[in-house]
Amino acid sequence: MAKVKYIEGQSYEFKFVKKVFIDEEYLVFEDKYNERYVIPSTHYRNYSLCKGEMVKCLITRVDCSGKLSFEPEHPFYVIGGTYDFDFVRINITEDTEYDPGSGRTVKKKDYVIIVSDKDGNEHMVIPKSWQKKRNYKTDTVKCRLIKIVKGHFQLINLEEDKPVMRRIWDNISGHEK
Repeated sequence: MAKVKYIEGQSYEFKFVKKVFIDEEYLVFEDKYNERYVIPSTHYRNYSLCKGEMVKCLITRVDCSGKLSFEPEHPFYVIGGTYDFDFVRINITEDTEYDPGSGRTVKKKDYVIIVSDKDGNEHMVIPKSWQKKRNYKTDTVKCRLIKIVKGHFQLINLEEDKPVMRRIWDNISGHEK
């Protein structure tokens, strides 16, 4: 319970105190008023936190009883930053839905690109329409990091539309990279 008023969406510094094990491993943080907070360590294994280190944390939630939820700042990735993530695969799921307007069952496909960060953690990103192919493959996918929740990234796909046409135009116009 926070005795101090923290504001959701704001970042504050907390001191990393230690790791503790109570059925599972937790990280213990302390604010400047010596209040301690505990979060599961599962999602932060690659953060390389050192005892006594000050860590900037984003307040993600303050409930009505004052209980605090926060997200330690990632040691490499910055919210709002643009990065090339390694392409892993494209997942295609097919489902059927009833369309009350036509009275028919309609097949619906959902596409998700799976990418991995520099630590090998997998994240999902919505593909552009030209990427929605069963055999789609690439080395990297350019994405903007918009949010981190429990160590998982929320990404926006920034890949340019029609990359073949872009390369042809760059080649013709002399703007080749």
